[in-house]
Amino acid sequence: MPEVSATTPDPAIPPATDAAADGVTVVFVTYNSGAVIGRAVASVPPDCDVVVVDNASPEGTAWHAGLARPARLVPMARNVGFGAGCNAGAREARTRYVLFLNPDAALEAGAVDALRAAAARYGAPAVLMPAIVGEDGRLMRKEGTIFEPVRRGARLRPEEVAGDYCTRFVHGAAFMMARDAFLAMGGFDEAIFLYHEDDDLSLRAIAAGVPIIVVPGARAVHAGGRSSAPSFRQTFAINRFKQQSEAYLRAKYRRRDSRAMQALKLAGGCVLALALLDAHRLAIRSGKLLGLFDPPVTPKPG
Repeated sequence: MPEVSATTPDPAIPPATDAAADGVTVVFVTYNSGAVIGRAVASVPPDCDVVVVDNASPEGTAWHAGLARPARLVPMARNVGFGAGCNAGAREARTRYVLFLNPDAALEAGAVDALRAAAARYGAPAVLMPAIVGEDGRLMRKEGTIFEPVRRGARLRPEEVAGDYCTRFVHGAAFMMARDAFLAMGGFDEAIFLYHEDDDLSLRAIAAGVPIIVVPGARAVHAGGRSSAPSFRQTFAINRFKQQSEAYLRAKYRRRDSRAMQALKLAGGCVLALALLDAHRLAIRSGKLLGLFDPPVTPKPG
C-alpha cells in the first residue's frame, strides 16, 4: 500500500486564514440536489462557513437564492465527480477544519461542537465522524473497507458503544478533518469519479497512521440516495460507476479478482431480473455488468 504523508503542506495550496482556532467550513457537493440541499444547509450552525460545489447540475442552481443562510457557491464547468468536488470545496475553505456533508444529510444540534471538542482531544491529523443515522433512527455503520468488509452481524451494537471509538472506514457522507491535513494527504483521489472514493481515503489514512474516530456525541441524519431523483437510468449509471471504481481500487492496491466469475454472476442476475420483471434489480446488475468491461483507469504511481 502506498505511503502517504499526512503532515507535509503543499505550498501551492492557500493556507487557512480564519482567525478562530476551531473554525469549520461545511462543504457540500451537489448535482441536481436542489430538492434536498436547503434542509442540509439550514442544519449548519451559524458560526460555520458553508461552501457548495455544484457539479454543473442540468437543473441549475436557482435554489441558491432561497437558502436559509449564506453559502459560497462554487460552480464547476463540468461534472468532475464527488471526490474532485470535495477537493475543490476544501481548497476554497479558509478555516482550520472542513466538514464534508452529503446534500441529503443534515447535522443534528450540537454535532459540530462535539466534533470540535473531539478535535481538541485528539489533535491533528485525525478523521472525525459523527454517528450517521437514517431517517428511521437506525445507525448506518460500515466498519471496514471494500477489501476488509465487516459483516453486519459482527459490527458493534449500539449498546456496546460507550464513547468515541476508532474504526477503519471513513463514511464519505459526513466527516471532519483539519483542512491542511486533508489536502496534504492529497484529498480524495480524483481519478475516482463516483463511489468507493471513501474506501480509498480510508486505506490511505490507515497507511499513514491517521486515526479514524467516530464521535457518537455528534449525529448526522442521512436520507441516503436522495441527492437527486431516482430513475432506471440513474440506478444503471450509479452501479456502472461503482463497478468502475471497484476495478480501479483493485488495480491501485494490487488486489486481484475473477472478472469471468463476476460477469457470470451479474449476467445470471440480469436474466433473473428480467424473469421477475424487476426493473430496479435489472438496472443494478446490468450497470455493474457493463462497468466490468469498461476501459480501466490507470492509477497514478505512488
